[in-house]
Amino acid sequence: MKKPNQNLKGFTLIEMILYIGISAVILSALGTMVSMSYKIRARQQVVSEVEQQGTAMVQIINQTIRNSSSVTVPVATATGSSLTLTFTDVTKNPTIFDLSGSTLQISEGGGGAVALSNSKVQISALSFSNLTRPSTPGTVKFNFTISYTNPNNYPQYNYSQTFYGSASLR
Repeated sequence: MKKPNQNLKGFTLIEMILYIGISAVILSALGTMVSMSYKIRARQQVVSEVEQQGTAMVQIINQTIRNSSSVTVPVATATGSSLTLTFTDVTKNPTIFDLSGSTLQISEGGGGAVALSNSKVQISALSFSNLTRPSTPGTVKFNFTISYTNPNNYPQYNYSQTFYGSASLR
């Protein structure tokens, strides 16, 4: 008579199914974490791009207004979608800020326009208000909205921010 071998080593079917199930749950959780990490990283890049572009444009507009000698357009107490400044340096006359499509641009001295924003963002709602009062240096208040360009309409790329600023002539 044969004696059953009590020292058989291996896994039972139930143990294998259990191990595969646990592995699937762990891999699924890991995949979800990686996916969420990618979406968060993409969102942070979008926010950073919009904020960097907006901050740079606000600084350029502020500095240009402060260095100008007068505001031509819009006239005093009016609001417009473009800003025309004059300078004591005639090579910069006129300096104009306006939109070309969804790109903020500046042109100095009748030269070609230079884009201040890149193709990753779109500028809208550009507004300049001339707050100049009689017997005071010119003051201009401005605002614009920057939206991240999102051609595939992914939700993590939907972001816009409105920037405000004001500056007075020196």
